[in-house]
Amino acid sequence: MGDITNRVVAFLMAKCSKVFTAPTTEGKGQSDLQQLLLRVRVIIEEAEGRHITNRMIAYQLNMLRKEMYRGYFTLDTLRIHGQEELKAKGRDDVSNSFILSKFNPAKRLFFSTGNTHMEKDLQQVLDNVNNIMGTMSDFVGIFNNYPPLYRQPYSMHLYIGKCMFGRQMEMDRVIEFLMQIEKPSMKNVGVLPIVGPTNVGKSTLVAHVYNDQRVRNHFSKIVVITGDEINNESPTSMFNNRGVIVYQDNTLRKNDRLLTIIEFSRDVVDQETWNSLYSSACAVLGSGSKIIMTSTSDEIINFGTTQALVLNFLSQEAYWYFFKTITFGSTDSDDHPELETIGMEMARWMNGSFIGANINSDYLSKNLIAKYWQMHLAFFKENIQRNVSLFGKNQCVLMQESNPMSFLIKDKYEFTIYSHYSASLAEDDVPVITMYDVLTGIVKCEGELKVLLWKSHILPFKYYVANCIIEKL
Repeated sequence: MGDITNRVVAFLMAKCSKVFTAPTTEGKGQSDLQQLLLRVRVIIEEAEGRHITNRMIAYQLNMLRKEMYRGYFTLDTLRIHGQEELKAKGRDDVSNSFILSKFNPAKRLFFSTGNTHMEKDLQQVLDNVNNIMGTMSDFVGIFNNYPPLYRQPYSMHLYIGKCMFGRQMEMDRVIEFLMQIEKPSMKNVGVLPIVGPTNVGKSTLVAHVYNDQRVRNHFSKIVVITGDEINNESPTSMFNNRGVIVYQDNTLRKNDRLLTIIEFSRDVVDQETWNSLYSSACAVLGSGSKIIMTSTSDEIINFGTTQALVLNFLSQEAYWYFFKTITFGSTDSDDHPELETIGMEMARWMNGSFIGANINSDYLSKNLIAKYWQMHLAFFKENIQRNVSLFGKNQCVLMQESNPMSFLIKDKYEFTIYSHYSASLAEDDVPVITMYDVLTGIVKCEGELKVLLWKSHILPFKYYVANCIIEKL
């Protein structure tokens, strides 16, 4: 396996070295960074396929992962800037459709200060990756001793498509909290609050945690309860007959530890209600039982027995890497510089939305042709301007905030989403009509209806459904 890996890396380096042949300092820096990032990807993909429990190694890998995101973001930005320079010199081989639009604030951030700033940024990224790689040399041999998570090889697009992205450190921290053994003399139940904006991935993180085999071996029963159930039930009966059982060990064993996950949508219980509920939990639940609470409100932080975990959206660099990978899949994006430019502009306007990234990647990945992507970009911009004029924000921000949004269908119909929600529905209850069907005109309909925005392919496998209305302009 080591020999195969070395040959693959050598082949990729030889291939990519042909791309950057300019004798300039900037060209050499891009070539060096490209080859270094290939080595980084090999290390990260190998490490992510292993069951690593050492916190320091996980921390070093997280730092290396962030620099990889920044490195690829810098390379892609430089490539787009090169296309702009060719267009400025009168070259016809770069179309205006591929240039970042003037109204994009992200463009001014990266291209307003000229080549000097870009060269400094490139050199800084190169130095950071080199420094971290120097400290990682001792860890590479160590994590090779950890057992693999998968028996078959996998590529990055399959890994991201089926697994959680960008939350490895957070997941390790939650599992560490759950596996912590309380003192026998203590009757308290550990409570971990998880706070973050809507659609940031709180339920996804928790679902991957309770699906981990270490957690399932530690608890005899795992139950998910909503905030509405807490408000409608007495504290004494809450932990006995409410909630959805996502895991239960029916074998005879002495372990009676229970993991309870409480999901608050918007309304959070008051302090007095929580104190009564927590007292009942300490009296009813077995020793070592734990509670995880999720909410968009910071009020639950006061309910925790340990420091709360705060989730934020991905950085711009990490989000672009995520969106590019799920969109291009196994196709090398370097072979499609025009499409890469369009994708980067769209990613900068999606405000880190996971749902927005998956919906748009479903559109773009169906056809890797420049004309198709140009049409989708024009449609995307048109609806940005429409929603900004109507609601003051673009559609991706409105979706994150669960606010209404509007789209045009071939300049004849208005497609308005006035509410949307996520649910674990039975297959028969899922709307047949998708958002893609409506916006592309495949399905023609009017009036009020439910539309399937997107179906998650990872835990907890939720369906995102929109209540909408379609009217003639």
